[in-house]
Order: sequence, then structure tokens, then C-alpha cells
Amino acid sequence: MGVRKEFLLLCGLAIFLASCGKKTEAQKAKEAQEYYAKGVKLYHQGDYGGAIEYLRKAEGGMAYLSPDQIRDLKFKLALSLYKDEKYEDAILEFEDYITYYPTAPNIELAYLYLINSYLKISPDPWRDQHYTHKAIEVAQKFLQMFPDSKYRPQIEELIDKAKRKLVKHHYLIAKFYEEYGYYYPAAVRFEYLLLTYPNLINTQDVYFHYIKNLLLVPQYARQKEEYWKEKIGELKEELSKGGDKKYIQKRIEFYRSQMERWKKIAQTSLQKAEENLKIYKERFGEDKYYKLLLKIKKEGKEEQSWIEKLL
Repeated sequence: MGVRKEFLLLCGLAIFLASCGKKTEAQKAKEAQEYYAKGVKLYHQGDYGGAIEYLRKAEGGMAYLSPDQIRDLKFKLALSLYKDEKYEDAILEFEDYITYYPTAPNIELAYLYLINSYLKISPDPWRDQHYTHKAIEVAQKFLQMFPDSKYRPQIEELIDKAKRKLVKHHYLIAKFYEEYGYYYPAAVRFEYLLLTYPNLINTQDVYFHYIKNLLLVPQYARQKEEYWKEKIGELKEELSKGGDKKYIQKRIEFYRSQMERWKKIAQTSLQKAEENLKIYKERFGEDKYYKLLLKIKKEGKEEQSWIEKLL
């Protein structure tokens, strides 16, 4: 057999095999329907991992499914991912479902599971609470859109759960600042808790720490003033060595403004502390914490924290 004839036979065989492997439209449609039916069956059997596998396959042949089947597939896929604890993927599917099927009969349930999914992936209170905030944002949107929903009690419970987590987050950060001597940021955090979550905090405890840190802000402010003072000294030395006079003087002015800023912060903090000490006394009496606050006020400092003792 000549080389040319051999080549032609091989080409013919390749074309034949390719045509045999190519699926017809009818075969594709049948396959998509089978995948969909199998995925739905596994979903109802509680085999969510299997349901995900077959619904994903059916998703690849959505052109051969009806609009109702596609909508059903998307919801069951999202819910299967949630049930299988694949919350990040579930979020993506529920978000798509809500976007493309805003009037679907089970749209309220989709919102409920989406909010739950955000809370499932929200990290511990020490870390960033982006997804906790997202859960609250979507939950509040839900209550506006569906004020009479049967899921309202569950949504409100999720909002409460999310807010309590945020309270813990802000409290832990505030305590961290306090322990390390960052009294002004600590006071700001405690004030935020008092103003934003008055019904979800231990008011007496937060009030105590708020006033305590306000009283200690002057100590923190002095450290800031010393920092800027040192910076001014460095610039003056640079100026004496022939540095850019215009630039250096401008920086010195800025550093002096920062020193004045911290002096004002210290004064304002002490005024706030005085005002809130009166409120504390009226609400909680002259308890041991009130007496401790008076001692801090008198001495302008507190006993060494456990951090300082370690250092």
C-alpha cells in the first residue's frame, strides 16, 4: 500500500471516529434532562454532594431545559451547596438566583439562606466583620421588601445574632487598645458601643471603661505630643545642616498643629469624663468602679496593666 493511500485511509478513519463521537442535539437534550432529573432526585434524598454533581452537569446543558427547570435547578443547587456546607459557593448561587428571579415563589427563602450563609462564613469576633455587616445589610433590605413575611421572626433573630457578634468584636478591640495604653482609640470604641448598641451591651461595664479611658487620654496625648516634639527636633537639626528651609518650616508648622490637636483632645476628653462620671453616679451609684474612676481622676493614671507588668 502506498504512502498516499495509507494517509487517505487514516484521514477517513479519523473523520469516521469524530463523527461517531459527536452528539446530536437530541442526545444532548436527553442527557441534560437525565442529569437534571438525577440531580433533583438526589436533592430530595438528602444526598447534597451528589445533587451538586448532577445539577452542575445539567447546568452545562441549560439550553435544553425549560425556564421553570432552570429556575428550579438554580435554587436546588444553591440550597444543596448550603446543606453541603459549601457556604462561599452557596452565596454566589443565591445572589445570582435573587438577581435573576426576584419574583420567584421561594425568593424569601433564598434571602433567608443567603443571610445565613453570610453568617456561616463570618469569622470570629477578633477578625474583620465584613460578612457580618453584609448579613445585616441584606436582612434589613429583606424586611423592607417583605414586611409581612412569615420568615420575619427568623430574619430578626439573625439580625440580633449578627449585631451581638459586632458588639463582641468592638468590645474586644476596645479592650485590646485599653490594655496596650491606646486610651483615645479605646474611648472612641467604647463610646461607639454606647451610642450604637445600647440594648445589647452591659451598660455599666462599658460606661466604666469609657470613662476610665477618657480620664487616661491626657496620658496618651502626652506621648503623642512627645512624638511630634521629637520630630520637630529632628527637623531643626536638619535645618541647621542646610536643609530646605521652606519645606522644613512647613513640616514644623504641621507637627506643631498636631501637638495642639492632642492638647485639645486631652481637654475635651477630661470634660467628657466629668460629664459622664455624674451620669454614672446617678445610674449606678458610688460603687467600687465609681470609686476606682475617682482614684484614676485624682492620680491621672491607673495601676500597671498586666501588659506593662510583663514588659
